[in-house]
Amino acid sequence: MITLADKPNYATVTFLQDAIAGALAGKIALVNFHAAGDTSLPHELRTGQSLPRNLALDFSPLLDILHLPQLPQLGTGGPNGILEVLADPLGELKRIFADDDPTVIFARMMDFFNQKPELANLASTLGSFLEGQFGIALSMVTTFKNLTDPKFPRAVVDAALQYFFGKDGFVTVDQIHVTPPMQLGGAPQQLSDLSSFLSQKTGERYLRDIIAIIVEAAGDVQYNLRDRYPRMLAQITASAQQETAKRWFTGFASMAEAGVTTAVEETLLGIGTFQGNRLIAASAAAYAGTAARKATQHVFLSEMGA
Repeated sequence: MITLADKPNYATVTFLQDAIAGALAGKIALVNFHAAGDTSLPHELRTGQSLPRNLALDFSPLLDILHLPQLPQLGTGGPNGILEVLADPLGELKRIFADDDPTVIFARMMDFFNQKPELANLASTLGSFLEGQFGIALSMVTTFKNLTDPKFPRAVVDAALQYFFGKDGFVTVDQIHVTPPMQLGGAPQQLSDLSSFLSQKTGERYLRDIIAIIVEAAGDVQYNLRDRYPRMLAQITASAQQETAKRWFTGFASMAEAGVTTAVEETLLGIGTFQGNRLIAASAAAYAGTAARKATQHVFLSEMGA
């Protein structure tokens, strides 16, 4: 739910997420690979080295669209000052916040889903999450406002169901398993189960997981990653090089995610009003960090010709 005190913070999160979702929709280049000398990503993989010493990942284009240094100044104008700079020609986001009654804000948020037939299945399956956590609902609004293909809602619903019910949880394109904390029954059966078994059941953990899954699923569809990734691996005949490609694909994506997540969270927690509700900062950071991961995976595959 949302309180009146949270309104400026959620307006800031809306600004960040809408900028990211708009960039994903336009397939804007959000990251770049810089190579030393005349080398390239495919060439470096073929050399057989285990670490990409001659490659640098630049995710500053993504940071640039977030305007992080300007956020504290934007916030001084209150929610209206933040919302004025939104790229929102139909007024869908501004309309949600155009009231000082939290009940009205929440009702307008739900209207976004109820008035779009293509989101009916999503609302029926995840409706309680939308009603219970404003950050999750907002992440879906900013996503589906920009990404309008009918495939996106189904992909997000399936990803959420896999997270809670799948034998291996939600499995990312690079085979990372995202599972609810303490999902296992009894004692962990093998070492790989231990991290899930020991992870804490906190609101922040669930919030980060669910928002990350929303962006993961949307990014997979937008960039066609589930088809392109195995195609890239099939082009590499040497098994050692293929294993290196898998590690680098995951490593570069994680590098971008780490850099963007920490930049967003540090900036927001430096704004005094966010310190009272860390969940709001976490929702923005999870969204931005996962978007950085998907954008990096897209560029990696493009560099490899897939």
